Amino acid sequence: MQDDHWMYNKVVFAGTFDRLHEGHKHIMRTAFRIGHEVAIGLTSDKMLSSKSNKESIQSYEERYGELEKFLKEECDVNRALIFPINTVEGGGDTMESLDALIVSDEIGVVQNAFDINQLRINNGLRRFHIVIIPMVRSSDGRPLSSSRIRAGEVFDNQKLIY
Repeated sequence: MQDDHWMYNKVVFAGTFDRLHEGHKHIMRTAFRIGHEVAIGLTSDKMLSSKSNKESIQSYEERYGELEKFLKEECDVNRALIFPINTVEGGGDTMESLDALIVSDEIGVVQNAFDINQLRINNGLRRFHIVIIPMVRSSDGRPLSSSRIRAGEVFDNQKLIY
């Protein structure tokens, strides 16, 4: 049952969350403001095995640990569930009790959300709301990303734009 305090009973979002940064944290804070239960799909090492730069990405265990640490420090870890995902759909196409999918405003990511909603309809499930969160940008106006952090283009202490 939905509590009036939250817009949604159950929300989900997913990602690799490599080098946990302010953009990731912004999405998590938003998820906990709007959702009572927050499910976080964490890209498995298996899913990353085909990426060209996989050796520079933190392991699943490292990324899980950083997520859990942040949730304990700033969010209500008791309302969270972190689970591994092995596909782009991450289970959103079959998860019955799902009210909203939270995504960043990257074009490919938003399209994936629409595709997952179509798969839900095909599977006889109701559509979820798609909540699009603008990406946090670094002082150069470009989106903050783990790949830019790995490349040394941006740093944690740099001015960010929300």
